[in-house]
Amino acid sequence: MKAPARLALGSTHTRALGVLITLVLVLLLLHTDGAAERGLRYVAFDSYQREFPRERLNDSVIVMAIDDLSLQRRGQWPWPRRDLAELVDRLAALDPAAIGIDMIFAEPDRQSPRRQAERLQRLGYLGRQPLSADLPDYDQLFAQSLRRAPVALGVGGLHDDPRLIDPPDYRAPLVEVGAPAALFLRRFPSVLRSIEVIDRAAAGHGAINAEAQDGVVRNVPALIEVGGHVLPGLAVEVLRQTSDDPIVRVQVDEQRGVRQLEVAGHTLPLERDGTWWIHFSDPQARPIFPVESFLDGTLPPELITGRIVLIGAAAGGLQDRVITPAGAMPGVSVHAEALDNALDGRLLWRPYWAAGVEAALLAMLGLVCVIAVPALRPLNSVLVFALMLALVAAIGAGAFVGRGWLIDVASPMATASLVFAVMLSIALGQTQLQRRGLRRALAVTRERQARIAGELDAARRIQSGMLPDAGTVLGADPRVDLAATMVAARTVGGDLYDFFRLDDGRLFFLVGDVSDKGLAASLFMALSKALIKNAVMEADGTPGAGLSRASRQLSRENPETMFVTVVAGALDLSSGELAWCSAGHDGPYVVRAGRSETDQLMTEGGPALCMLDAFDYPTERFRLGPGDTLCLVTDGVTEARSAQDELYGAARLMSTLAIAANQEAGSARIVERLRDDVERFAAGREPADDLSILVLRWNGGSG
Repeated sequence: MKAPARLALGSTHTRALGVLITLVLVLLLLHTDGAAERGLRYVAFDSYQREFPRERLNDSVIVMAIDDLSLQRRGQWPWPRRDLAELVDRLAALDPAAIGIDMIFAEPDRQSPRRQAERLQRLGYLGRQPLSADLPDYDQLFAQSLRRAPVALGVGGLHDDPRLIDPPDYRAPLVEVGAPAALFLRRFPSVLRSIEVIDRAAAGHGAINAEAQDGVVRNVPALIEVGGHVLPGLAVEVLRQTSDDPIVRVQVDEQRGVRQLEVAGHTLPLERDGTWWIHFSDPQARPIFPVESFLDGTLPPELITGRIVLIGAAAGGLQDRVITPAGAMPGVSVHAEALDNALDGRLLWRPYWAAGVEAALLAMLGLVCVIAVPALRPLNSVLVFALMLALVAAIGAGAFVGRGWLIDVASPMATASLVFAVMLSIALGQTQLQRRGLRRALAVTRERQARIAGELDAARRIQSGMLPDAGTVLGADPRVDLAATMVAARTVGGDLYDFFRLDDGRLFFLVGDVSDKGLAASLFMALSKALIKNAVMEADGTPGAGLSRASRQLSRENPETMFVTVVAGALDLSSGELAWCSAGHDGPYVVRAGRSETDQLMTEGGPALCMLDAFDYPTERFRLGPGDTLCLVTDGVTEARSAQDELYGAARLMSTLAIAANQEAGSARIVERLRDDVERFAAGREPADDLSILVLRWNGGSG
């Protein structure tokens, strides 16, 4: 009895340890953001991107790339800026919404005629005479084209470059609400920009930085801080160029940093540092048009009108390809994806309360570990924990698909798995320690069970020995043929039957059923059998008087208020006259000799013995004819049930009895046939009650 107490104590300690570990991990999750946690977070977010790519709802952004085809036809990069000027002029003539150039022209065009002439003059080939003013300068031509178009030109933020100490004075039309945005933005001391003549010709400038975390680009900066000034990202600046409202509005919280940005009628939720999560579409779903296909006139002009055009490099040799959760793509496509996000309104956002939700998920999983591991078997606890992990994973995926929320469920799942592993290891260790005690307790229990089984077996043998034997009681009397059987539902039963001679000419018999089963019923059965026999002998074999006496005697010896139903009869072996009585029991069944149906003797009788004090049971009379068969049964026969829960019933008993009585030669064969039919009917189902059958055939007064 001590093993369960030790088990309960171990479970309490395991749960307390699990709560403590979970609490510590929740606090760490809330207040730290280590590389391992970020790695798990990126794994979860990247899996969402792959499984649920953004569906493109419009084609408002056209990517025009300097690809391998364009290089094959136009020659190696860089091209003369005269060609780029032509490209910008032809695009501007088709009235695009805006043009974004994801390139930096940091050096003068060496192919410009003026640059070539100046170089030749320095080498002494053209003498000292002034160069002709008619020589074109391709950088100037390109700058003039930029001034005539709504172009946002790319610039790159530099973390540390001593060659560019003084950044240009980029002052975007920015309205800050709440606090200065520069306090939280990514800071760059300077920028890499195009040469002065080209840089100043552009209508706007946007940062093209797309910093990769662990080599994967997942977001782009909507704003950066350069030399104390705030500069928009390229996608934000291109959006600004599409609108008549030049103002970029940004909301900043003094505690939570940058919250959101409004530009050209679009609201973008931002991270604390001003970065912008991108929901990528399938790279195969976005067409990339070669610059050459536009310049040679094969690209339909209507694709340009009213749309945003982004120009960038896509050729393999130009090395402007990045890795994204959706796969590798040109850098210009990342800015196109950002613009699509804004135009479609399909925006990702990691809410400021996400960390609290993640901590709550960890606490929930930890609570499941605390409850399930000590209470369930190891395999069951693993299944429960796996189901909870699947639920948490579904919450993360549902938040991503339904609301665009980036909830990190990977970190709580991984951390909770650690809690589960620790608790399961402790529980298994405790189980191993407890098995020794349980084995000892099991050995003691088995010894007790063996002793009880031996005692029950002895009780069964004693009970069987108390039941009379027809050969011993009747001998070779030819006037009557009697057989009986009792099958206990358990080791011992509460059914009883008895038969004995009152004298040489009379036979008394009975069948009874105690109100319970098992050992208690068997003891009451033995007492009832003895008292009934004694009472009947005192009443000179009259069934009614005998049962009345027995009921009063049993009531005095019945502390458990049990009762017993009995049907009893006294048969005159010479005349076939039957005196019988029922105490709450079904009447006998009779099959007349030569007839194919069964009758049941009916009487009002009386209640079961011990039910009512001082009840006088009436005695009924019936006469058997030679060859008639009498059958007494307990409700273990009529109330037997099949595997389909069908009741055996009196009708089936009467039919089977009639057939057996006409086909079988002796009472023993009839009893055997009835018992076998009940067993076949109830095959596959444990018996619900004890079963007793007594069959008597009167052969006539002379035998």
